[in-house]
Amino acid sequence: MRPIHAILIPLLAALLAGCATLDQDECLSTDWYSLGREEGSEGASRDQYQRHREACAKHGISPDKAAYQEGYEHGLDDFCTPANGYDNGRRGYNYRGVCPAELEGGFLLGYQQGKALHNAQQRVAQYDNAIQERARGVNDAEYRIYRYQEILARRDTSDAEKRQALAQIRYLQRGVYNMRRQINELRYQREGAAMQLMQLNQQGVQGW
Repeated sequence: MRPIHAILIPLLAALLAGCATLDQDECLSTDWYSLGREEGSEGASRDQYQRHREACAKHGISPDKAAYQEGYEHGLDDFCTPANGYDNGRRGYNYRGVCPAELEGGFLLGYQQGKALHNAQQRVAQYDNAIQERARGVNDAEYRIYRYQEILARRDTSDAEKRQALAQIRYLQRGVYNMRRQINELRYQREGAAMQLMQLNQQGVQGW
């Protein structure tokens, strides 16, 4: 018989991604207490057992519900802590409401602080992306202006072509002006978001 960890590690990787069911061998060989504990410690949904039951029913096998539920509840004891809540919130984990009432308050205390830090990091990253996008737009527009100026400088350029080039240059220059103004506004907003992020980092965890 294979060691339990040799069965659980690949199995959990697929199940927690929500993209796999158990095959017949897994239904027969799984240590249901260990699987329940692992999934509980990862904060898996409470309906995870039902998915296992349905998968194994296709092979005429009934999982050990009592063993799974016992392991799952023990796993939640590991998952539903303030420190783990903070860590999961900081990583952007979406809490599924799995913690029992007596543990949920502490978990949420940490989770909300971690999620606030995550959201602040995301806002700074969004401002960075927006600034970079507009900076690329400025570079592209300035290159196109340069090419139209080359057209104006050529001796064989017709009057109609010059008028068209001048119109395009004015249009692009207005775009550059607007994008530069947006960049300045975004940089100002980013400073505020970065300040909030720094404050959250400095204050650390509170209340537990």
